[in-house]
Amino acid sequence: MGFKLKTKAELLGINEELSTYNNPVFEKKLGDGIVAEANRDGTTFVDPNVSDEKKKEAVVHENVHHEQMQQGRLDYDDNIVTWKKDTRSPSRVYIRDKGNLIAMDGKEKGPEGAEFEWEKEAWDSKNHKA
Repeated sequence: MGFKLKTKAELLGINEELSTYNNPVFEKKLGDGIVAEANRDGTTFVDPNVSDEKKKEAVVHENVHHEQMQQGRLDYDDNIVTWKKDTRSPSRVYIRDKGNLIAMDGKEKGPEGAEFEWEKEAWDSKNHKA
C-alpha cells in the first residue's frame, strides 16, 4: 500500500489557487463571523470552512486592504487602527475595544468590519469580482 507525500503548500496551509507572490493566502480557522483577514506582512488568512466562492471574494476584498497598507493609508495593530483617506487628509485613529472601533475624537463608533471608509473602499472596488 502506497502513500502520497503532501506538497509544501499543503503542509504550510497555503491556498495555491488564491495566493500571489506578494500576497500568499493561508487557510486558518478564524473567529466566529470572520471569513478572512489581511495581515501587515502581506499575507492573508482565510477560513477553510467557507465556500471556495466566498474565499475568492474575501481575498479580493483583503487585497484592497493590502494596497491601502502599501500606500500608507491603512495601518493597525492589536489595539489601534489608523486610516488616512488620501495624502492630503489627516490620519484618523481608532481604538479597538471588544470587537468595536472607537474614533479617538469620539465621532465614530461601530463594529470592526462595519461601514468605515477603508471597508467601504474595499467592498466597492472592482465589484468584488475575483
